[in-house]
Amino acid sequence: MDKMTKKILIVFVILVAAAVLIFAGVRIYQQKEAEEKGQSALPKTEVGKLLAKDLELEYPGTPTEVVKLFWRLNKCMYNTNMKEKDRKALYEQQRTLYDEELLQQKGNSEKDMYEALKKDIQKFDDNKNFISSYIVEEDEQVEYAQVDGKDEATLIASVLQTSKKSKTTESYAKYICRKDSEGHWKILGWQQITAKEADGH
Repeated sequence: MDKMTKKILIVFVILVAAAVLIFAGVRIYQQKEAEEKGQSALPKTEVGKLLAKDLELEYPGTPTEVVKLFWRLNKCMYNTNMKEKDRKALYEQQRTLYDEELLQQKGNSEKDMYEALKKDIQKFDDNKNFISSYIVEEDEQVEYAQVDGKDEATLIASVLQTSKKSKTTESYAKYICRKDSEGHWKILGWQQITAKEADGH
């Protein structure tokens, strides 16, 4: 191999190596940019995260998860200043957690329930109340039963709330969930109970 051929071969190898490095650099940059774009597209606020939920694809799998989502939506709607359209969208998500029997009851139309919710939130705001936290019984504490051939689950949730006088109160409620024809647990109803009743559950 003469000197000229060697020089051409060396230049060719250098050019190939440079091209590979440039290509690799461009790919790394594109990948990093795509990741950053994907991360920036993710909702960062609680309202955004809840609005991004698709309950048709990601419906909660257990009664505990259903009631937790119910209270997560409540906490967001009651504690957060948001656009009317966002509150309405969150309310509509909450309605998907309800059993059809509950929705069919008098006064539980979409419009009636939303108007009642808005009034309750206004009263809540006027009293400068704040939902601090909530605790829902875990799966192993849920009581299951068959009622009229359908699966039902009973569980307790407690909610910690502060008022304008900085007074903290804890309230308890018993929730009944029923499995629908698609295997989804839906909230059939709830009732307020005392701390003593909650302890005896």
